[in-house]
Amino acid sequence: MRKLIFLLCVPLFFALAEEGEAIDAPDFSLEDVDGNPVILDSLLAKGPVFMSYWALWCKMCIKELDALKPRYDEFTEMGVNMLAISQDKARSVPEVKPFAQSHKWKYVVVLDPENIMRELYDVQAMPSSFIISQDKKIVFTHQGYKPGDEELIIAKMRELFGEDGGDE
Repeated sequence: MRKLIFLLCVPLFFALAEEGEAIDAPDFSLEDVDGNPVILDSLLAKGPVFMSYWALWCKMCIKELDALKPRYDEFTEMGVNMLAISQDKARSVPEVKPFAQSHKWKYVVVLDPENIMRELYDVQAMPSSFIISQDKKIVFTHQGYKPGDEELIIAKMRELFGEDGGDE
C-alpha cells in the first residue's frame, strides 16, 4: 500500500520540482555498461549528479547527449557526475556500450532495462534530464530536446555549481 501511495504521489512531486520546489531524489542502484554498480548516494558523496534518460531508438536523446559532449570536461571540473541512463530493453542492452563508444561519450552509461528509474523519476518524455544537488534534492528537470536546449542545461549547471554558484 505504501508503494502504491508513493507511486501515485510521484507525479505531483515532480510537478512541484519543475516549478522550483526542490524535492528529494529517489535512491537507485543500477549497473553501468561494464557491470559496475552505480549508486546515487556514492555519486553524491563525490559531487552533484546530472542524469539524462535516453534510448537507442530516441534520436533527440542522442542529439542532446551529443550536444552536451563538448561540455563534459567543464561539468567534471565543477564536480558534476554525468550519467546517461539507457532505457533500452534487455534485448538491446548489448548494443548500448558500442553505441556510446562510437559517439565518444565520456558519460557513465547506466543500464535500466526494467525501466525502474523511469517509474522512480516519473519520466514522461524522452529525453528527460535531472540535476541532483549533493543534498539529494532534484534542483532541475528538463523534458524533451530541441537544438539549443543544451545551453539552458549548461547555464543551469553553471548557476548551481560553477565558480559563481555552488550548492554546498
